[in-house]
Amino acid sequence: MGRERLARARAALRRHGLPAALLFDPINVRYAAAPGPFAVFNLHVSFRWALIPVESEPVLWEYPEAMHVTAGRWSGDLRPAIGWTFFGSGPNTTDDAARFAAEIVAVLDERGLRRERLGVDRLETVGHLALADAGVRVADAQPALEQARAVKTGDELAALRANARACDAAIMRLRAALRPGVTENELWGTFIGVALKSGAEWCETRLLSSGPRTNPWMQEATDRVVEDGDLVAFDTDLIGERGYLTDVSRTYLCGDRRATDEQRRLYQTAYAYLHDSVPEFRPGASFEELGRKLGSRLPEEFHPLRYPFIAHGSGLIDEYPCVKFDHHHEGQIEAGMVMSVEAYIGAVGGGQGVKLEEQIIIGDDGPEMISTAPYDDRLLA
Repeated sequence: MGRERLARARAALRRHGLPAALLFDPINVRYAAAPGPFAVFNLHVSFRWALIPVESEPVLWEYPEAMHVTAGRWSGDLRPAIGWTFFGSGPNTTDDAARFAAEIVAVLDERGLRRERLGVDRLETVGHLALADAGVRVADAQPALEQARAVKTGDELAALRANARACDAAIMRLRAALRPGVTENELWGTFIGVALKSGAEWCETRLLSSGPRTNPWMQEATDRVVEDGDLVAFDTDLIGERGYLTDVSRTYLCGDRRATDEQRRLYQTAYAYLHDSVPEFRPGASFEELGRKLGSRLPEEFHPLRYPFIAHGSGLIDEYPCVKFDHHHEGQIEAGMVMSVEAYIGAVGGGQGVKLEEQIIIGDDGPEMISTAPYDDRLLA
């Protein structure tokens, strides 16, 4: 997997006219080099980075006290990182960043890349200024890395399928715990606890809401007590084993009370929209074509509170590409892409809403849904 991902990253950099990239985003470093320690901490503090030249071997700089961890995951050039964030360096941050930049320049000189543009994906201001002061010509590397990650290798697809099975098991435990009197936090704790036991790493969000908190969407779990007859909606956003995302959503009815006509209408609208949309994701379909076609299928009543995307790429995180209702991307669906197709149905002023979502692998013959998490038959009847 690592060799194939590195090859895809290099090919994308070459297409974008970048002889090398210096990567700080831990998702990109993981993709092109190796996973590191303390991933969530690394999402907001730079302490490891990788230089990925197109024509020579990469260099990975690691948190010095954790190099023994990465040594078991990376057989290439591994060096201790010179810390320069204000968190660790305080008033010395500018001087430490200058030392970091000097080391990068020295490696670029060794590779004959000193005068070339250097792609960078994400970098704190003090680091960016240090590279500029050292004469480095910085360019944006993120488009190349996102496009490289968009089409998955066979090993990546296997990891995504395995993680979907583990996520489904956690969903089933959540559903079994769903009863009147439980809190949203308890339900979320059940889900994430089971997922972590299976080898998951973290969740990107805590999107779980119940009853009146299901409208509008984007509300995270609280200590609200779930009542008999409430809808409970959630989005997994689960980073599973080997760092791959399972992103599916379900809505279930709590307790023994019969679903109301309005609950059934919302649920059946979401279900129909989602399952009518999934078959459209075939190789060759343009993002604009999908956006216009599927956007027009969403009933006008639900547009004001619609989910921001019709679908988005899923890999190590939510990623490129997105199929949107407007301001469409150029490009088209390709075999090997993995997409999460979204449906949120709730009206302005409505008392509740329904969130459903499926994660699909795009095959040569069309989409494959990789989650088997059940729907609620009481809401479909």
